[in-house]
Amino acid sequence: MSLPGSDAATSPSSAKVGSTLGSLCSSSVTANCPESLIRSTLTDFYAACPAELSSNINADVLSIYDILYTLSPLMTAACSKDDSGNYCTTQTKLPSTSQTAAQIQAVLSSGSTPNLNTYSTNNIAFFFLQSSLSSTDLCNVCSRNIMTAYLNFEAKLPYAPGLSNSLVLGGQTALYNGIVSTCGSTFLSGAGVQAAGGLSGGHLQDSGAAPTLSKSHGFIAAAIGVFAVVVSSAF
Repeated sequence: MSLPGSDAATSPSSAKVGSTLGSLCSSSVTANCPESLIRSTLTDFYAACPAELSSNINADVLSIYDILYTLSPLMTAACSKDDSGNYCTTQTKLPSTSQTAAQIQAVLSSGSTPNLNTYSTNNIAFFFLQSSLSSTDLCNVCSRNIMTAYLNFEAKLPYAPGLSNSLVLGGQTALYNGIVSTCGSTFLSGAGVQAAGGLSGGHLQDSGAAPTLSKSHGFIAAAIGVFAVVVSSAF
C-alpha cells in the first residue's frame, strides 16, 4: 500500500487499484447491477421494515439498509476521475486522526458485519473527506465528483430513515455544508438540487415506500468490496 503523501498517480499500489477499478467500472458490471435495481430493492426493503428504519430503529436492520443504500453512489464516486484522467479513488489520502492505518484496515476484516462506526468517523464513504479540510482538498474536481454522486442518487431516492440516523452517511451534512462554505454556493451547482436542499437543513428523508423485501446479500457484499478498494487506496 502507498503511504499518505506518496505519488498516488504513479505508485505500484495505485496502479493495482486502478486496474481493479477498471474492472469494477466496466459496462458489464453496470449492466448486471443497474442503479434502478438497487433503488427498487431499497424501496422494497423500507416497505418491509418501516418501523425498524424509522420509528423504532433497529441498528442491525439499519446497517444493512446503509450498506445497500451506499453501493450505487459509492461506485459512481469510485469510478469518477480527475481532470488528468486518474481515478479519484487513487487520490485518496488518510485523514489526520488518532487511528492508525492498521486500525482502519481492521474494519474490513470482520466479514459481513463491519464496524460501521469507523466508516462514519472517517467518512470512508466520502473517501476520507472532512468538512475541516483546506480549500485545496475540498474545492477540486474529485471532491465535487464524490459529493455529487451522493446528491444525485439521493435526489432520485431520498435516504428513508433520515441522514442524521445513518451509520455510514451521518457525516454528509457537515461535509456538504463545509464544502459550500469553503468553495462557494455554486461549486456543487446542478447536483441533486432536491437532495442538496434537504442537506442544508440537516435532513433527508423519504415519505413512503413500496411492497416487498428483495434479497440484498449480493449487493451488500459488493458494497463492502468497494469500501475495501477505497480504504486500500489510501495506504
